[in-house]
Order: sequence, then C-alpha cells, then structure tokens
Amino acid sequence: MKKIIVTLLTCLSLFAYSSPKLDKPSVYLDCGDDCDLDYLKTELSFVDFYIDPNSVNVQIIISSETTGNGGSQITFRFIGRDVFDGMSNSLTLMVPPNSTLDYKRKEYVKTIQKGLYPYVIQTSESKNVQINYTKEDASVILVESKDKWDSWVFRMGANGYMEGEEGYSNKNYGGELTVNRITKKSKFTSSFELSNYITEYDYDDYSFTSKRKTLDIDSTYVLSLNKKLSAGLKSNFIQSTYSNLDYGLTLSPVIEYNFYPYSESAEHRFSVLYGISATFNDYTDPTVYLKENEVYPSQLLDIQYNNYQTWGSVELGVSGKQIIDFDDMKKYNVGLWGRVDVNIAKGLSLNMYYGLDFDRAQIELPGGGATYEETILRQRELESEYSYYTRFGISYTFGSMKNNVVNPRF
Repeated sequence: MKKIIVTLLTCLSLFAYSSPKLDKPSVYLDCGDDCDLDYLKTELSFVDFYIDPNSVNVQIIISSETTGNGGSQITFRFIGRDVFDGMSNSLTLMVPPNSTLDYKRKEYVKTIQKGLYPYVIQTSESKNVQINYTKEDASVILVESKDKWDSWVFRMGANGYMEGEEGYSNKNYGGELTVNRITKKSKFTSSFELSNYITEYDYDDYSFTSKRKTLDIDSTYVLSLNKKLSAGLKSNFIQSTYSNLDYGLTLSPVIEYNFYPYSESAEHRFSVLYGISATFNDYTDPTVYLKENEVYPSQLLDIQYNNYQTWGSVELGVSGKQIIDFDDMKKYNVGLWGRVDVNIAKGLSLNMYYGLDFDRAQIELPGGGATYEETILRQRELESEYSYYTRFGISYTFGSMKNNVVNPRF
C-alpha cells in the first residue's frame, strides 16, 4: 500500500513540474441573453473572459429547460480545449420558479466556480483557490415526506396595455392559466390564453372600431415508454375572430421517437413525431367551401433537430399537416424554421433565423372575404399560399480578445 501511495505522489510531482502552468484559464461563456455577464466577470476574477470562442482553453455552454414546477433546469457544460483538451464535465442547477435575477446570478457563480475548479488548479491561480465544505445540520432540515400537491403546478396571470393620441387609441388585455404535472414517467401540460385587441379611430371625417378576440386552450399528455420513445395525446380548443372560428376542437394521438436519449436534450436532440387528428370546426361565417361547420381527419408530422457544440449551435424544424380528403389530398400545410449560430473562424461568426410556411389548407376562410378595414388592419385571415420571416447577420471581431473590465457608467 505504501508503495502505491509513493508511486502516485511521485507521478503527481512529475506532472506538476513537467507541466508549465498558465496564469489563468481563458474562458468563453456561451449563454446568450440568459447571463448577467458583467456580474460574472466581477465575481469570477480568477479566469480571463474572451469574446472569441476560438481563443480560449475552456468553453462553457449553458442551456435551460423548463421543469415541472415552472422553474428551470440549467445545464452547464465545461469543455476543455487546447491544453485542457479532453477535460470535460457538466453540472446541473435547479432554479425555482419566480426566482429573482440576483438569486439566479449568484447561483450561476457558485455553479461555474465548481465546474472551473479542475482547470484552475492547473494554473498559477491555484494558490489563491480553496475548497470550503459546509454541512447543514440535519436536525434543522425539514424534509417533506410527501408532496401534498402530487406534482401539480398552477400558474395564473393577467395583462393589459394601452396607448393612444388624439383621434386614436389602442387597447389590449388578456389572461392566462397553466396547469402542469411533470414526473419522470409522464408529463401533462395545459394552457388557457385569452386575448382581446380593440383599436379605435375617431377623426373628423372618419370613424372606425376594430376588435379582435382569441381564446386558445392547449393540453398535452405524454407517457415515457423508454429512453427514446414517447406516446401521448394532444388537444386544442380555439375561438378566433381572425380565423373565422366560433370554436374549433382538435384531438391528436401522437407518438415520438428521439434518436438520442431524452436525458441528453441539453446537448442534442433529433426527434420525429407522428400523429392522427380529428377536428370539429364551427365557423362564424360560411367558408369558401360553403361550410358552416365540419368534421375532418388529418395527419401530422414534426421533425426537430437541435445541436449545441463548441463550434456553435443549430436548431432546425420541419412540421407538416395534411387533411385526409380522398377527393382532394392537396390540402396541407408545411412549415420550416431554424436558427443557426456558427463560429466560422477566429473572430468570424454567422447567425441566421428563418421561418417559412406553405399553407394549402385555409379551409376556414370566410366566403365573403374581408372588408377594406379588416384587410389593412389584418383583423381577418387572408388567402395566402405562403408566409416567411428571416433575420441573418455576420460579424467579425478583431483587436483585444480578452476583456475582463466592467464599467457600469452611463
């Protein structure tokens, strides 16, 4: 036993003397708008923060997922590069719902400190770092043996907005309610959203009032079958003046397969969802197909791919819905969406967001069309075979890549 200990100590000593130490780890923090970067720079002074991911030896990728109680599960992936190549680990932080920004950023600091320790001890800063262990007194820890709510979480809210000037006013108000129950075996989520928009024009020679109302109720039940397979039921109830619906009800049994285990969703996801739907619509005005109400089946497909790596991130999705009508199988909708952030080279990065929707299934359009006011104010859904949005950019950063300075003036 003594020989083993002596051998280990000798190896450690040789490693310590043969490996020249860095002054500090160089870190690139990839967390979008979810971090208070100025605060982290102030509290984590034992590392150097860089603005280019290709200039560092430690990259931290932070991703967030919603938990069953409405809080967040934050995953911190520490990826070693250059001299720390092969040294990677991950930590998880649970953030309770309605947490303050100050609480969240302090917990971020604690978690990042833990994750960076293996890198810091191999630099000159190791002499200034120590581990403190605090054990809470078990006698004062109250552990609730059973959750009296049985994992059910309820959240409600209301909102309102008003603006105006002489001759013009715009008001909108609404409310929402969510009821969720999420466990390892199953997941139930539901949302109730009510929105009202009222716009009034009152000038000497013109007066018009525009109203738009939407009630949307969604619910989903998912059962975990194994590490990669899930099945469940989705439902939707909607009332919409915009979509010419007094009400519409859709029920959809679905099944989803994820080529990666769901436990790895913070790093990557590639899932395929398929379902069959039954829909009943009752229309406000007769449609272009002269329908006042109808029942129809449809099938839906959703493919999603997400990947978060040191070179950047990619989120891509394809969704489709086809109305099953053997007399006309061309009633379908296909949507594409994506987000791409790529670190092309040192200091050079590319980002792009896009969405493209091809709609051949606007069966709810009113037969009488829309008035001039409804058209220019977009108070009614209009016939359109496609819609799109896009945003893209490229940036090149050069000069000083290290920037630890925080200056809050102005």
